[in-house]
Amino acid sequence: MGRIALDAEAGQVSAELARRGIAAGTRVHVVVEVVEGADALPMAAIAQAGGAFDWLADEPDLYSDADLAESAPPRPRTG
Repeated sequence: MGRIALDAEAGQVSAELARRGIAAGTRVHVVVEVVEGADALPMAAIAQAGGAFDWLADEPDLYSDADLAESAPPRPRTG
């Protein structure tokens, strides 16, 4: 599984994914970090640029969804 960090406006996320070669029908897992200042660099981008966790790409996945004993119930939405 590939991982990328985007720095895009909310309305431009789909266009940025397409620009990076991710097909429109592809399922993605998204974590959103709202950046308050225009000059602020999101933590995900800092971590990706730093490369400290690059070695994890070579590590085998220890667990998968098949290892779940049972699914956790959905958490109630707040806010």
